[in-house]
Amino acid sequence: MKLSIYAMLFALFIQLFPQNIVAESLEETDNEQQEVFLFAETADETIDLYEDLGEKNVLVTIPDDTKVELIETLEDDFTLVKYIEISNEKDSETQEIIWTGYVLSDYVINSEEAEKIREDRHEAELNKDYSEETQSAGNETVEEKTSKEKVVDLQKNQQSNVDDQQNQQVQEEVGKVPDEEQESSSSPQLPKESPVIKGVAIKQPTPIYADTNVNSSVLKTYKQGHILSFRALDANWYIANVYVNDEKLTGYINKDDVDLLIDSKRIEGYAVKQIVSVYATPSQSAKSIKSYKIGQALVYRSFSSEWHEATVYVNGKKQQGYIHAKDVSKTAPSLSGVSINLTTVYSNASTSSKKLKTYKQGRILKYKSYTSSWHVVTVIINGKKQTGYIKTSDVGDLNATLKGYALIDQTNIYSKTSKSSSKLKTYKKGHLLQYKYYNSNWFKATVYINGKAKTGYINAKDVSINPPLLKGYAIANPTIVYSKTSKSSAKVKSYKLGSALQYRPYDKNWYIVTVYVNGKKQTGYIHVKDVGDKKASKPTGNTNIVNPLKVYSYSNMINDIKKLQKAYPDLITYKVIGKSEYGRNIYAVSIGNGKPTTFINGAHHAREWITTNLNMYMLEQYAKAYYKKQKIQGYNVKSILNSTTIWFVPMVNPDGVTLQQQGLKAFPKSDHASLIKMNEGSKDFKRWKANAKGIDLNRQYDAGWKTIHSSPKAPSYKNFKGYSPASAAEVKAILKFDKEIDPEIAVAYHSSGKLLYWNYKQDAARYKRDHVYANVIGKMTGYALMYPGPNPSGGGYTDWFIQARKRPGFTPEIATYVYESSPPLSEFNGAWRENQAVGLYVAQESVKLYAARKK
Repeated sequence: MKLSIYAMLFALFIQLFPQNIVAESLEETDNEQQEVFLFAETADETIDLYEDLGEKNVLVTIPDDTKVELIETLEDDFTLVKYIEISNEKDSETQEIIWTGYVLSDYVINSEEAEKIREDRHEAELNKDYSEETQSAGNETVEEKTSKEKVVDLQKNQQSNVDDQQNQQVQEEVGKVPDEEQESSSSPQLPKESPVIKGVAIKQPTPIYADTNVNSSVLKTYKQGHILSFRALDANWYIANVYVNDEKLTGYINKDDVDLLIDSKRIEGYAVKQIVSVYATPSQSAKSIKSYKIGQALVYRSFSSEWHEATVYVNGKKQQGYIHAKDVSKTAPSLSGVSINLTTVYSNASTSSKKLKTYKQGRILKYKSYTSSWHVVTVIINGKKQTGYIKTSDVGDLNATLKGYALIDQTNIYSKTSKSSSKLKTYKKGHLLQYKYYNSNWFKATVYINGKAKTGYINAKDVSINPPLLKGYAIANPTIVYSKTSKSSAKVKSYKLGSALQYRPYDKNWYIVTVYVNGKKQTGYIHVKDVGDKKASKPTGNTNIVNPLKVYSYSNMINDIKKLQKAYPDLITYKVIGKSEYGRNIYAVSIGNGKPTTFINGAHHAREWITTNLNMYMLEQYAKAYYKKQKIQGYNVKSILNSTTIWFVPMVNPDGVTLQQQGLKAFPKSDHASLIKMNEGSKDFKRWKANAKGIDLNRQYDAGWKTIHSSPKAPSYKNFKGYSPASAAEVKAILKFDKEIDPEIAVAYHSSGKLLYWNYKQDAARYKRDHVYANVIGKMTGYALMYPGPNPSGGGYTDWFIQARKRPGFTPEIATYVYESSPPLSEFNGAWRENQAVGLYVAQESVKLYAARKK
């Protein structure tokens, strides 16, 4: 009757809603069906099913451990579920009542977690039952004990690994043996006082049989290493309950298939295999979570006859693992190794104890593990055996890599263990080498000959772990001794070019040196590139390093800068002043020895890289003329460069130049699409003017930036001024460097039109002064002077320099105008003739301006 009433109410309720919405809702519900279980705090309690989220109206109370259908998990700690209540009232048919409502999410448990809850509860019940049985054993008859005895099920107190062939959800619990009247006469009976036993599954897999016969059917299997709980049945079998598809079954385990757990006791032992693994579960097929080398001192606890339990740390987190009993021993194994350092034998396991003996690198030693930091060794002192201790860090296995320094000027790697054999390779004194033990007189090393690895041999007397004393000369001007292994650290002392120095190797980039400062000894560091084996010869000026008559790349420029500095170390220096948007170094190069500075730069625009050729060629020609004591167009080069310093940044825009010259291949593939888009769909970048992010660097400076004419609204191959001034990495580097060197005059070379820009909103006095300089440069070059219009565009480097610094700035355009392309290299010779003295003239005038400013 109740069923029909509920059906009628449900039908009326459905009619209140549009049918298409109902169908949609039902479809969604079907798609999201998930069976879960409701668990109360204890098995005796129930769970309230609420009508709404207000927790006011309880529709029904649901028994503990009940399966329901999950409809939706809500954010406010509630879950919407469907519960089917089975009504079986007296004198009435079985009825199903469907309830839909809300329960607290804390009570909603998935199938896997439900198993664990049941296991925990049943194990607690088992222990309680066993305790009660033990206490009442003297008062009960054998029949009572037999009928009341309980069977412990297989516990998953660690993570259960159910056999892969049985994918159904299974549940295990402690259960009772069925009453005698329900059992067959052949069913095995559990001994009365049988205690709970635990053991490790040692077969792969370990079966649970339906009867005490290995030929009987298998109810269930467990992976090797699984921890099982059970009770003894007889001499050959254990008994347990298992759950398969929610049905409790009695099963049997053969005693040969499990390894019983034993009392846990702390053990101190040693690894006795070459590699001893700590496994995630007590199974050698389990994952190894950590490993130790032979001889390592270990602490662990007894677990079973075949396994020990250990606590290890993996990535800083404590983790439980298992070590096979055969892999460790209480007795330390005898070990052999090679001394990788100067190895001292101490009287006790402490470096402050007496030193008994010392071994050189490469000696074969025998010892036993003592602790994680020490080995124990027997040595002979004055004919008597004595126990000593060596640090574990001083020895390694026979295949350990050793390190040492070449001791002689020509340290050879031989093809055989003979100095009369052929030489594979030679190293300078002080070179750090790597090698391995071969015998007491020779080490073996791998060297590469024409790209192929070959085994060679080093005489043990030719290398040492102690860095040798080296002699050399200062080749940097000056050569600085730093307080740390960093050129940004404090300067302890400096030496002139050619000074004789002594130092020792420290690492691949630095030497360590002892110097005296104000009579006090101090340790410092010299960069390896600042000293050399030979005293630097005085430059003659006979160099031809820069070739300006070619497409001059970024890498060409870097190589030539380094060659020029090496050729003229007392006149030319260089430094990296920043990085481009794509991380390329921006180089600045100086020539001269005076305090007043002049700043010359080129290649703000990518397609105008011919100005880099001019910058670099000017730099070399000035250096050559300095040492040859020559004049250039009447200017005394040596005199000018002794009284001033000219700084060049030959390529302000290395990304843009590289893109213009090499195209997309020089840039990440992920950026190709955006570069092509900025280039208006073209893959030909010969017209590219901006940096590689589409910003015109000579429209980035904060001088009339807001009123710049004709700027695209987005990054482009030309003319986009950026979203804010001085936002491009290259411009930031130039502004920072400009502030650092504080130049009196600036020249920014460009390449289009043979014109000279020289003014930007100066006052009358500065306009008059700068006009004089411009006239001189105009006569030198033959370039037409550009006079101010009513609304100059601005944004250029010299615009900013003139306005912000109130000092002279000039922008020569050195080539005949070409439309959206690089000027042909045939323009260079004329550009050089016209500009060869410009750098010297502005440097000369910088000296005068500096002197006037310092009055």
